[in-house]
Amino acid sequence: MRAYLIGLMALAATAGAQDGSAAAPPAPKGPTRAEFRVGGFMVSGDRSFDVSNNVTTTTGLITGVDVLLRASGIGLSFRSLSGTFGSRQVISADARILLFPPAFTIQGGVGKRAISSDLGTNIRDIAILGVSSTVNIGGTGLRTHIGVTALASPDKDPAGGAGGAAEKASTGLEGEAAILYRLPRAPIFVSLGYRTEIFTSKSSSLTAPEEVRGIRLGGGIQFGGR
Repeated sequence: MRAYLIGLMALAATAGAQDGSAAAPPAPKGPTRAEFRVGGFMVSGDRSFDVSNNVTTTTGLITGVDVLLRASGIGLSFRSLSGTFGSRQVISADARILLFPPAFTIQGGVGKRAISSDLGTNIRDIAILGVSSTVNIGGTGLRTHIGVTALASPDKDPAGGAGGAAEKASTGLEGEAAILYRLPRAPIFVSLGYRTEIFTSKSSSLTAPEEVRGIRLGGGIQFGGR
């Protein structure tokens, strides 16, 4: 009888182990440790600009800097970038607060966006609201990142100033998708992704949509975030 009971216990243990091995793998999750990251990036791509149904496309290069400081449920990020496309220069900078864990984050912030050309410089204040998700791929050092952000600029000088054209509320949309890799024995990361930004400037006499898009390459230093 004793041998019989021992045999039953062994069989039950084997079945339990098999059930555990057959269980679905845990869902991927975002980084859980606090993270500090500073990096530079460049975007090589195109800028399309539409004025009176006449679309002009030029190629150019954007360079910028990203700074990220976050715990598991809250964080801050800062970014600035500048790019030249033909005779026009696109410049923007923003600061954002990040809420909730990296696997699902809500972003809100403010910034400025400027378009400079031979005709002058148009500077707009920007409000930012978006969502993003950063997920580790096991213990490989790889992670995926995807984010979508809405941009809005309020009316600027609605009365038109001293004979100038009034600028109406303008809107935009920004999207990024990337894969990041951190070296196993050094606080260094590299990233590869794609970025696109659509923005429509409006005035009392003109609506001018534009799109800037291209491949995004980046890298820098990173502490934590695993």
